[in-house]
Amino acid sequence: MATGFCGTAAIAAVVLGGTRILGGRGTCLGTIAGVILITLLQSILSVVQMPEAGRQIIYGIVIIEMLLLYGRERIEQ
Repeated sequence: MATGFCGTAAIAAVVLGGTRILGGRGTCLGTIAGVILITLLQSILSVVQMPEAGRQIIYGIVIIEMLLLYGRERIEQ
């Protein structure tokens, strides 16, 4: 089970890359794009010296936003 900083960041990267967390498929290119975006976000948060707890909250917000976006797409179809 993924715990701590790496687990949350990894889940956020995969979800941001387009893989549906509630079941579905994603692409390698999408996952790589998600990893690049999360790495960029990590760099920005390091520059502004965001504490670890704040980073975890931001990654959680990214995951929740993507879940809401995927849910909205599913309803529209």
